[in-house]
Amino acid sequence: MRVIVHGAGSQGSMPHLGVDPVVLAAAIVTRLQTLVAREIAPGDFGVVTVGALHAGTSANIIPDRAELALNFRAYSDQILDHLVEGTQRIVNAECEAARSPEPAQFEQFNRYPVTDNDPGLAERVREAFVGQFGEDQVEHMDPATASEDFSAIPAAFGVPYCYWGTGAYAEGRVAAPNHSPLWAPDQQPTLRIATEAAVSAAFALLGPAQ
Repeated sequence: MRVIVHGAGSQGSMPHLGVDPVVLAAAIVTRLQTLVAREIAPGDFGVVTVGALHAGTSANIIPDRAELALNFRAYSDQILDHLVEGTQRIVNAECEAARSPEPAQFEQFNRYPVTDNDPGLAERVREAFVGQFGEDQVEHMDPATASEDFSAIPAAFGVPYCYWGTGAYAEGRVAAPNHSPLWAPDQQPTLRIATEAAVSAAFALLGPAQ
């Protein structure tokens, strides 16, 4: 979500003559964390991240607007909708408290559905992996917090799907998260294993009926 909040520009030495959108944005960033900490049940998963905040161009000028880029994560549409609604509620309330001269603007984009494997298909793929790599090399993949648009394609065709992951780091290496400057998977055997996994899964579905 992209959020734009409005202030009233002024000189840094005369803040009482303006409405500071930087202070307003800072209050919003802090308050948004209560959505997960105080409005989502402890057993449910939800994340609100402010990935970017842009305002102003000079140290001595109070700008007239601030823009925030927000990211939401959840394992259900219900939780996701609550985070989005709660964000709009908090932003509007903080704007009123700050005497913002204009309503905030909201733009939602890049929403992806939850990826939820078909149990029967996932078991067939798992059996193929066990046959290819051995039981000790195939693990259950816990829910991942990364977003993924893969499920939008099979959902559009109304067909079952299975999503899996492949280990990419040698034993003993610490896996760096996506977008980290330290993200550097081991090229091999990652490419070989990933290729074998894809072929094994395809054979499990396209090969002769058992």
